[in-house]
Amino acid sequence: MTHECQLIPFPLASRVGKVRRCAEVLQGAANQASRDAYWRKTVNSLGERLEAIGLHENEIQSQLNQFRQAVQQEYLRRDYIAMSAGKAPDGAA
Repeated sequence: MTHECQLIPFPLASRVGKVRRCAEVLQGAANQASRDAYWRKTVNSLGERLEAIGLHENEIQSQLNQFRQAVQQEYLRRDYIAMSAGKAPDGAA
């Protein structure tokens, strides 16, 4: 009897260091074009790695969506901390 193996990667959204670093870079970017370029580079790199280990496209998209949500939550968390400390997020006046 042959059993099919299922690859279960470590969830991208649980890569706390990567999530935090991504939010930090996005918040520190000089403009929207810089943020967009960094985000595309990051997502493409992560997607290529998942594809290289043999994940199906639908699982790759699911992982990337969960990563995006985690980065958004971290972005909001960082803004909340900055506002609580009396600082305007993203340098806003």
